[in-house]
Parts: sequence; structure tokens; C-alpha cells
Amino acid sequence: MILRRVMEHVKAQNWFAVALDFVIVVVGVFIGIQVSNWNTDQNNKRAAREYVVRIQGELAANRQDMATRTEYFSRVKNHALRALEALDKPPETLGEKFIIDSYFASLSLRRRISRATYDELLSASEINAYIDIALRQRMNEYYRAIEGSQDVFLEIPSYLEMLRSVMPYVAQAKLRSGDCTITYGFDEEGSATAILPDRCELNLTPEQTAMVVSRLVDADIGPGLTRVLADIDVKLLLFESVSTRAQNLYDYIEATK
Repeated sequence: MILRRVMEHVKAQNWFAVALDFVIVVVGVFIGIQVSNWNTDQNNKRAAREYVVRIQGELAANRQDMATRTEYFSRVKNHALRALEALDKPPETLGEKFIIDSYFASLSLRRRISRATYDELLSASEINAYIDIALRQRMNEYYRAIEGSQDVFLEIPSYLEMLRSVMPYVAQAKLRSGDCTITYGFDEEGSATAILPDRCELNLTPEQTAMVVSRLVDADIGPGLTRVLADIDVKLLLFESVSTRAQNLYDYIEATK
């Protein structure tokens, strides 16, 4: 319609009308671009706010994950302490409890700390730019710090390899079945959980029990247990540090909403 009107004005040599039509077109295009930019700006702001809310959810999940890991490794540590203390006793006095403690002391929980939402935000650079720079810096510091802890959380204890090489399979099979199995699941936040059993009965024969105890004692598992305890102490400190950092960042976001 605009083009037809312009052509009519040109044919009529109505140059003022032609100029007016041109101005109308330019202004229309300009307004259209401005409206489009405004809509894009509003959509990006809304998306940025949604990402920040999701980051808070991820921080809450991280804290719950650290609580789960702390409980898990605290129980593993107790088993390691009992097994180490038992080594000071005469071998003939040791039984299934020593076998159970020695095995559960080897358990690990190898998984990364969740940062999927933050990585998604980084990939959406045009949206990330709409987040306050101070908050971006704090988020970067938090996720850079937890990334530095990942190697510790993912390491496989040397004790695990050694123990499962020397412990007779008859005992390991019992420890991975029945009421001795670890329960894996998810909590209300969707974080993975792992729960050690409160009771564990191997029901080995006296001969089998004596044979397994003898193998463990002869393998000199004491140094391995000591290393396990040292590694767990480091993990527990890191769990507390990550949890505190997550809470601090969560509170900062909450205060700046």
C-alpha cells in the first residue's frame, strides 16, 4: 500500500508527499526495530531472572548433596576407625564385625557436584550479560572453587583396590547382597543419596570367617586404613567448605532480589 501510494505521488510529481511517505516509512521501521529490541531486552531480563532462581535451586541441591556426603563418609570413617583399632587385637578374637568394618571402610562416593544450570547460563552469553556483574563474579568464584574440589571427590582410594584384591570373594559376595547392600536413591531435592545399612549379617561359617580374617591381617591393611581416614578428613572439610560457600551465595542472591 505504501509503495503504491509513493508511486502515485511520483507520477503526480508531488515531491512533498513523496518525502512525507519516506519519513513515514523510516519512522515506522525505526519504531519497529525499537519495539523488537525492547521485546528482546525484556525477554532476556526475564530469562536472566529465571536463571538466577534456578541457580539458587542448584545451590540448595549442592548443600543437600554435601549433607548426604558428610553423613555417608562419617559412617565410612567410623568403620575405618573400628577396623584399625581391631588390628591391635589378637587375630583369633576378630570375627565378622572386623570383616564388615574393613570392607565398608573401602567405600567411596564418586560423583561430580552439580553445576548444569551455571554451565547452561555461561553458554547463553547474551542472557548472562543481563545479570549484575557483582553477582556474576560471585557465581564464578563459587563454581571455580567447587571445580577445584572435584578431583578429591572423584579419586578412588588405593585401599579399595588393595582390599578387594585380598578379601576372599565369598565374603565380598555376602557384603554385596542381602541386608549388607547400600541403598541408593534420590531425596526431595532430586539429589542422589547413598545409605549404608544399619545392620549387616554375613552368616559365614567359622572356618570361612577365620580364613577371611587371616587374609586381611596378613595383607597388612593398617597403612591403607590410615590413608583412608586421612582422605576422609580432607573430604569432610571440603564438604563443609562447599556447603558454606553455597549458602553464602544463596543468601547474597536472596538479599539482592
